[in-house]
This record gives sequence, structure tokens and C-alpha cells, in this order.
Amino acid sequence: MKTKLFLLGLGAAIGLSLTTVQARDDSRQERKARREAEAAATARTVDSILTARRFLFVPTRVVTQLPGMPYVTLNTYYEVAVTPDSLVCSLPYYGYVYNTVSDPDRSPFYFTAVRPSIDLQSLPAGKKKGWIVINAREQYNQRSYILTFETFSNGSASLTIQGVGTQHLQYLGNLFPISPGQPAAINPEMR
Repeated sequence: MKTKLFLLGLGAAIGLSLTTVQARDDSRQERKARREAEAAATARTVDSILTARRFLFVPTRVVTQLPGMPYVTLNTYYEVAVTPDSLVCSLPYYGYVYNTVSDPDRSPFYFTAVRPSIDLQSLPAGKKKGWIVINAREQYNQRSYILTFETFSNGSASLTIQGVGTQHLQYLGNLFPISPGQPAAINPEMR
């Protein structure tokens, strides 16, 4: 009698544990499907942002070339706003400037350029990453810049800026859309 009760209790425990395992597997599959759907939606959003050529890059970190300071985490709001009409760049600079600038107290990566040349290469649609190369010329210091964005399908990006007479720097951050009615950047145009 005790054996029958034991076996009956053991069978019920095994049945309950199998039901629990099945419920966990269903829950995991639902979470996995939801994550995949969210990742696909984010990739489509990033693709549409870049195809429209209107986006905002907000950096969170700077990779420097200075000895003893491999990177700097940015606490203040900086940005690069890109539209077909203009490029507004307001980024801090951690490096050496090799030739003179009109205002030595201002970052060489703080400028506005009109009608930048935007070249899209390998957009993330169906790919993990793509590149955007922008050639810009600012009016204030008469400098040319090459901005290379490495974009990822999750909305993060890496920006490398190469300017005439400056060290190149790499910024890590995220991309956001700029709607057509919105101004290009929060920071005012520099003269």
C-alpha cells in the first residue's frame, strides 16, 4: 500500500515537473520570438533613418589617442545632426591640433557645414552593420572633415572624424531619427 502511494505521489511529482518544464520552454520561446521581432523592428527603423539621410548621432564615449586616457565617458549632451542640407557637429575634442585655428578655446569638432556629401555604403537591412561616409567643409575655419559612421542594426554607431590638422577621434553612441519638420540640431548655428 505504501509502495502504491509512493509511486502515485512520484508519478504526480514527475507529471507536475514536466508541466513546469514545458511552461518554461513556452515562456522562453515567447521571449525569444519577442526579442527577434523587436530586433527586426529596430533594424528597419535604423535602415529608414539612414535612407532618409536625416539622423542624430548622440555619443556616450570618446576613444582618445592621449597617453593615460584611453577613453572618456561623456556626461554632457553632445551631438552630430545630419541632414541633406547641413551637418551640425558639436563634439568635444581630446587630441592635438597641428595647425592654428581662429578660436583656440573652441573644439575643432564644433562646426556647421552646408550641403555635406553623404555616401551610404552597405546599409544594415539584412546585415549586421553598414557605413556612412560624409565629406563636409566648414565655413568658419575653412577646414575639411571626413566623418565615417559605422552603424549597427541595433541602433548603436561608431563615428570616426578625420579633420585637416587634427588627430582623428572615435566616438561611440546611438542614432536617432530627425523628423522632416524638426530643426537639424539642438545647438544653434555657429558663425
